[in-house]
Amino acid sequence: MNKPIKWRLEIEHLMACNCNWGCPCSFNSPPTYGTCESAEAYRVVKGHYGNTSLAGLKWILAAAWPGPLHEKNGRGVVYLDQRATGAQRPALESIAIGQAGGPIGIFMSTIDAGLEIHTARIEFKFAGKHSLFRAGEAVEVTFEPIRNPVTAKEHHASIALPSGMISKREDHFSCKTFRVQADGLRYSFAGRTAIAMRGHWRGP
Repeated sequence: MNKPIKWRLEIEHLMACNCNWGCPCSFNSPPTYGTCESAEAYRVVKGHYGNTSLAGLKWILAAAWPGPLHEKNGRGVVYLDQRATGAQRPALESIAIGQAGGPIGIFMSTIDAGLEIHTARIEFKFAGKHSLFRAGEAVEVTFEPIRNPVTAKEHHASIALPSGMISKREDHFSCKTFRVQADGLRYSFAGRTAIAMRGHWRGP
């Protein structure tokens, strides 16, 4: 029996979903509109899977759930960084789909109604209100500030999550663009939740 491979990563994480600002998941509440339709992007700042460095590599997930995430039955499509070569490719896939365990493994366990895996050219910019990510023509998300509905001034919001599994802090924004045209997933939203966060993960 093969011994599980240990890994440790520092992650930059961007996401957008169809919920109103202040993602209900952060408060253990159900999705704003009942279902969850999301896109998530990850970049490895530094870290290894066994002896394989994954620094600088990225992946994107587009996924949809018919209800709260903990009820599972989600469907998803993962786009792996086309720059991953050699041992990096299976290592990145193992983490991205949750097979390698860790906090991302718990999250990905909610996608149990179908998961596709592709390779794509990925753009990723972790820059607060200027953040963005893209996977070819399939996923596009751009951030913008949340604005006060009366004055139109920028509104800044962050959430501390001391017991957070994926991250301990979330910086909240609005999505200027949020479009998914992936395998079996078609949705487009603007002016909904967008979040930037960092995480330190390890597994299995």
